[in-house]
Amino acid sequence: MEEYIPENNLVVLLLLIILTSGLYYFWWLARISKVFGDDPVINILLTVFTVGIWALYINLKYLQKSEIMNGRDIKWFIVLFLPISPIIIQHNINEKYYSG
Repeated sequence: MEEYIPENNLVVLLLLIILTSGLYYFWWLARISKVFGDDPVINILLTVFTVGIWALYINLKYLQKSEIMNGRDIKWFIVLFLPISPIIIQHNINEKYYSG
């Protein structure tokens, strides 16, 4: 059986994160953690207990992994995109698994 890779519409993802005041981010993080082989419960608990510091780290890590997954080099300025990293990570996953 083939592993399920979640595909999200990027606009819907952004709207859900904004309209739920960030709560949808935890659901998204749980789904994406499985894609990258991490434990979703640990990621969510660490994000809550570190008041978001872990989220910055894990987003940067997944941003780097998703860029490498698509064969792109990682530049130093990738850190500037952390505020919108869930959108970029999801775009990279969609591009890898769902493009033509």
